[in-house]
Amino acid sequence: MQFYFITKAEISAHYHQNPELFYILRGKMEVKIDDAVFLMNPGDMILINANKQHLMSAQSDDVLGARVEIDFHLLAEHMGTMQLFFWCNTVADKNEAYQDLRALLDRILARYFEKDDKGALYLNALYYETLYVLTSNFLIKTDDVRARYDDSQDSIRIRQIQNYIQANYQTQISLNDLADRLYLSNAYLSKYIKKNMGLTFMEYLNNVRLFHAVDELLYTKKNITHIALDNGFPTSAAFTKAFRDMYREAPSEYRKKAQNQQDITDHTQTLTEAERQHVMEYLKFREHKEAPEAKNSRQCTVDVKEIKEKLSSCCKAVSLGDAYSLLQSDVQSQLKEIQKESGVKYIRIWNLLSRENCFNEKEGYNFHKMDLVLDFLIENQMKPYLELGHKPTLFMYTPERSVKEEETTPGIYKIKVFQDIITALCLHLVNRYGVDEIETWYFEYWNAPQLKITDEDGAYYLYFETIYRTLKEISPAIKVGGAGFILGYETLLCKDIFQIWKKRDIHPDFLSFCSFQYVAMIESGIRYGRKSIDCSYIKNQVDIMKKVMEEAGFVPGEFHIDEWNFTISNRNVLNDSCEQGAYILKNFIDMNGSVDFMAYWHALDLYSDYYDTDSILNGDSGMISRDGIRKPSFYALSFMNRLLHNVLKRDENSIVTTNSRDRYVIACHNFKRLSSRYVFTEEDEIRIEELDDYMEDTDSIKLNFTLDNVKNGSYLVKIYYVNKENGSAQDIWKQMEYTKGLARDEIEYLKKSAIPCIEMKNIQVDDGVLEIENVLKAQEIRLLDIQYRYHM
Repeated sequence: MQFYFITKAEISAHYHQNPELFYILRGKMEVKIDDAVFLMNPGDMILINANKQHLMSAQSDDVLGARVEIDFHLLAEHMGTMQLFFWCNTVADKNEAYQDLRALLDRILARYFEKDDKGALYLNALYYETLYVLTSNFLIKTDDVRARYDDSQDSIRIRQIQNYIQANYQTQISLNDLADRLYLSNAYLSKYIKKNMGLTFMEYLNNVRLFHAVDELLYTKKNITHIALDNGFPTSAAFTKAFRDMYREAPSEYRKKAQNQQDITDHTQTLTEAERQHVMEYLKFREHKEAPEAKNSRQCTVDVKEIKEKLSSCCKAVSLGDAYSLLQSDVQSQLKEIQKESGVKYIRIWNLLSRENCFNEKEGYNFHKMDLVLDFLIENQMKPYLELGHKPTLFMYTPERSVKEEETTPGIYKIKVFQDIITALCLHLVNRYGVDEIETWYFEYWNAPQLKITDEDGAYYLYFETIYRTLKEISPAIKVGGAGFILGYETLLCKDIFQIWKKRDIHPDFLSFCSFQYVAMIESGIRYGRKSIDCSYIKNQVDIMKKVMEEAGFVPGEFHIDEWNFTISNRNVLNDSCEQGAYILKNFIDMNGSVDFMAYWHALDLYSDYYDTDSILNGDSGMISRDGIRKPSFYALSFMNRLLHNVLKRDENSIVTTNSRDRYVIACHNFKRLSSRYVFTEEDEIRIEELDDYMEDTDSIKLNFTLDNVKNGSYLVKIYYVNKENGSAQDIWKQMEYTKGLARDEIEYLKKSAIPCIEMKNIQVDDGVLEIENVLKAQEIRLLDIQYRYHM
């Protein structure tokens, strides 16, 4: 990496192969990348990818910034691919990792003026640490299609195409050569490449050739003809034409501009004494603004007389899956167990209108099985959250590889048939359960791809409006919404969809979203995705989506997250671990009051019980295993249910609540963020024995709670906690050497052992201050129940 200062008012539009990270310290700067424009303010950062045309122009006279140039080839060698793409832009994105990156750049700035050998050595260490943060959190390998939701055959074929072209771009390869290699016809392969890669075969081949040719154009003295021939172009004229199509200028002009760029670089290195002083003042400001807390110690002090907010009930919901799974006795008993311990109120289910259980186009309607499902929920103090669309049964190894996919029906009903079904359904529901009851339910309609919600006249809107009108004729108070958008992955689509929906006469009562910690970027018409390890992913993505809604002027009454987890995989062993419990508790605390509804995905491992689930724990995200063993995720929900209604304080690791009658309940966690190893590992390939290697650290943390203005006297403190040594079924199973095929008594042992550990202590308060010190192990969750003891 190379580091420079920006002091010039304008940098002309240019390209280069090395990615550049810009960091604004003073003033405002406008950045144009291709056709996108971003206004940077002090503290903002934007990374410009390789060979992207960009123009940076100052919007004030006092602009001062920093530019970090990344050696593309060294990074490509480390990452094992030439196809690298970053999405790092604080103007358009939110991620906890930006704080880490900003802190590193500040440290580089602080050390930059030290010219001795030690200072240079430390600077190099900071550069590598900066690269680690960038690649862990913001790098999208463009040959990585894991989050594109393709099936395994497509993924394998796309990799074969990419690998073949990368290996042979210097030779005169053709579509016919590749088709023969893949045993496909030219016509089929041509259409396949265009559909899946957004480019024709020749366009993609020329992009690869140009990518390598630009490097030689910038960093060698070879003439244009040699560069053309060495990179697979048949003639220099063919090279020049392809280059003009991509860069809008001839290769010779591009080379000349790049050589002139050295003058700009020299200018940016020079700082006046006043500018240098401003850099130091900026660093002092940043240090004061973001003074770090002690790494392994946190202090939480609250005045028990000052109530900050109310505890939201938005988290008392889970998604179950197919509605008719509730006809199974083991599903019923396990769901009742969750309801009893967690107080869950809403159960989200779908495929209520399936042909085999509800409607036959020849025989008509039969709502008997549906009634059994809904009766069970209501009789057990649970409310239905009904997704009325058609969702296939889908179990996932990774976002691109399914365990099982079954189409249980021929597909979506034709609109006329659907209208008749909805009319019959709504009349049946209101006559059986009453208006007052169904006004407390939610009705959702998912945007199945074939309904084309992105089209102005997409069929989705006709189906949604059918549900909306029919239910609203019964009662305007019935809540109807949609459409299950994916946070972080469909943000750009939502910008267009909201504009379309806004123009229509009928708007949803709530918008629903899914959150699975994947992010996507569209580059040259192709959508690329990756896993996100942002600790505050849900909060940040909700903030981004709310901004999109506000900008579109489309803000329905409620914001729902009806499926959420850190993974979509049903075979990720982290789902069974303490990490999952800490993740759930952290997000419950973070999101209190930020959204109107959150349904954890999902309730039971029975959802994905299949031929490969022959172990006690199989990496599914249910809170109870197939054999009825409670997981740390179960206890996270249980701990939240025991919190009191008045919130005294929320912070990074805890929430403190009270009933305002001398009782206090605290939930806390020591959640550890996932590391870069997790980002670049297939989710079903993570081994239980190596879980710690996927965490940034495994340090314990000390949480000190101080409650001021409490009543003097004696308090009983009950402490419940789950960590790797206490209450974690996965770690108890480890002591049994992960043995499969356990006998009934051995399963019972696991059930009885996988419970929170309990400690109790008495604290005497004489000065109105109650202090409690806690040490939490990595990924531990803890509940403190503090009760005043009355004496006669």
